[in-house]
Amino acid sequence: MADHQIPETPEQVTDDWLTRALRESGAVEQASVTAHTSELVEMQGAAAVVARIELVYDSAEAGAPTSLIAKFASPHGPMRELVHGLGLYLREIEFYRNFGTDPGIPTPRCFHAEIDPASGIFALLLEDLSDSRGGDRASPSVEDVEMAVRHLAPFHAKWWNHERLHDLDFLRFPGSPADETFMALGRDALAGALTATEERFGSEFPASLVTVIERLLANWEALTENRRQAQDRATLVHGDFHPQQLFFPSDRGGRFAAIDWQTVRAGSGGDDLARIIAMGLSIEQREESDGRLIELYHSLLIESGVTGYDIEQCREDFRRGLLTSVIVNVIAGATIDPALIAEYEALNDVSVTEALFAPLAAAVEAHDALGAVPA
Repeated sequence: MADHQIPETPEQVTDDWLTRALRESGAVEQASVTAHTSELVEMQGAAAVVARIELVYDSAEAGAPTSLIAKFASPHGPMRELVHGLGLYLREIEFYRNFGTDPGIPTPRCFHAEIDPASGIFALLLEDLSDSRGGDRASPSVEDVEMAVRHLAPFHAKWWNHERLHDLDFLRFPGSPADETFMALGRDALAGALTATEERFGSEFPASLVTVIERLLANWEALTENRRQAQDRATLVHGDFHPQQLFFPSDRGGRFAAIDWQTVRAGSGGDDLARIIAMGLSIEQREESDGRLIELYHSLLIESGVTGYDIEQCREDFRRGLLTSVIVNVIAGATIDPALIAEYEALNDVSVTEALFAPLAAAVEAHDALGAVPA
């Protein structure tokens, strides 16, 4: 559909565009969309606009979706520029193009994935998972996190040290030229984000995380070298694996699925493991359960065929994964749309600083993640 303009917002979506997209995907053969309505989903993410689209056809056709989830680039300038500049919009499009049919973990069916690489304007049409229950950071659940870990380990095992990870530039295999370029961009983004996050959140931003970021910035080459040294255990990593990126079975039915693949890459599975444990549980729940969940993840990796990977290395990768989560959250904290902060705090009885930083700070301190960075 390169000859057709990509809609930038739900309002720009037309019946003709939907018909073309669905026919190209094979979702419909003869039917045409004659009317549609759209509304934004209740809780918007920081990096994109997400809407639910209800469809009306001119004729009935078996298997034709009656509703879709549509995703577009963020209208918030600083966030959009950052995400596009880091190649994250392109990465999600490429994930669905290259892995969408059998990624090794349940995902929504993708009906259409299109992007203008120059501007970052993109449009995704995905399966509507309304019957599933969305994960919620405000209501942490050990059961949900354990379900996520049980899906995560076989997914990582499927792609563990897989040759295909070397072949796709968008995955930034550790030590590759694409990865070296990204890491340099990431350092610059993190340096700016630290100042902006301190200014935005003031004393609510934990001092321990300031220390972590300052040490990482001073020893960035060591962080890059750690990635190079982990090449023999690289796998396909979601990169932002927390409850709001997941769906779970509900009273209506539904199923588990992982969404939002903008941060997909080749790297350490410990990044995903650390993120779901630290960001998916309350501090008290993590203190009681993280050791068991790390051991569960490791045992499932081994059951799924991973060899030469002992539990101590798994624990160390988890520890380093906490540092990756700190980087992600500090950059997000600096660039998130203030309107989304207000919306989140209005819907949840917790501040954004508590949600973004408090669980991570506690996990970093509990596991001495700072000790993984050279002084």
